[in-house]
Amino acid sequence: MQKRVYLSPPDLSGNEFRYIQEALESNWIAPFGPQLDSFTELLQTQTGTSFAVPVNSGTSAIHLALLALHIQEGDLVFCPTFTFAASIFPVLYQRATPVFIDSESHSWNMDPVLLEQAILDSIENKQKPKAIILVHIYGFPAMLDQIQAIAAKYHLYLIEDAAEALGSSYKNKALGSFGHAGALSFNGNKLVTGGTGGAVITNDEELFNEVRVLANQAKEEKPYYEHLQVGYNYRMCNLNAAVACAQLEQLGQKINKKKQIRAWYAIHLSGAANIKQADAGIDNAWLTCVEFASAESPEKVRLALEEENIESRNVWNPMHRQPVFKDCTAYLNGVSDAVFANSLCLPSGTQLIEKDIIHITDIIKRSL
Repeated sequence: MQKRVYLSPPDLSGNEFRYIQEALESNWIAPFGPQLDSFTELLQTQTGTSFAVPVNSGTSAIHLALLALHIQEGDLVFCPTFTFAASIFPVLYQRATPVFIDSESHSWNMDPVLLEQAILDSIENKQKPKAIILVHIYGFPAMLDQIQAIAAKYHLYLIEDAAEALGSSYKNKALGSFGHAGALSFNGNKLVTGGTGGAVITNDEELFNEVRVLANQAKEEKPYYEHLQVGYNYRMCNLNAAVACAQLEQLGQKINKKKQIRAWYAIHLSGAANIKQADAGIDNAWLTCVEFASAESPEKVRLALEEENIESRNVWNPMHRQPVFKDCTAYLNGVSDAVFANSLCLPSGTQLIEKDIIHITDIIKRSL
């Protein structure tokens, strides 16, 4: 059997080992240290934001943003249905209520028309609309102009979940930097990984200070331990930051390779009329996703690839289909259900070469 081809494995071809060695030799293994400081500065530069707080996961980053914006029980938070559950769980941590919004067909992100309808209905029902969590799914920019305007019109906080979108932009501005706060992820399958990790980015100094305190057990800056509120152990370890720092240095190269991989797929699937490649806006090409004409095709292709020891994966199963969210309100138009039924994520690791893509696409075409 040939060596396993993974969907999106980490690429440790930069200064990762050197920076970890430097951290170990200098005894900086706690949630403080020079590698963490360097990573924070690089992150601010990359995203064009004034402040960044590295934390232990993207989920923690969303939770901290909700905490800092004082989202609480009874508040409504409008979220996309087409996302990973980690985008939504922090809303439940706060005992707030998620309201799911279906996708528009161009980018698979939140539909602004349905969003505004949901907000108007909540106002009419005398509920408390408070915030929007806007996910840039697979790194594709959402319809930011419309959604920012809606957030401003109804005085709602805008939190961007850019966990999959580091390196993506809209109008030459980094995704994650448009809202009151942005959440990033450095999970093992992301373009930039620390093994694990996340970050809150913002241009709001007050929010930054609140997030920084909350992530560090809400310890006051005094010579003794004092806590005025409940805090959380959400800090990033310096060793994770050492890896992530080396990764972030190579972000441009990684994106270029991902785009090359996407282009190879486009070339070698061009003869298949029943396959459409997802491509929306100036994105980071994190994963190549394809949409088939038939709902039977994704599983046929997935199994055919698996027989050759090649990993592929279904796109996100919409939140309104998940048992854990069965009691939540959802505004649906059928787009996310259709995308889930007809689409598949293909191997997109930066170690792949064109020969690998030819092999993968040959299997895909034979299986259909």
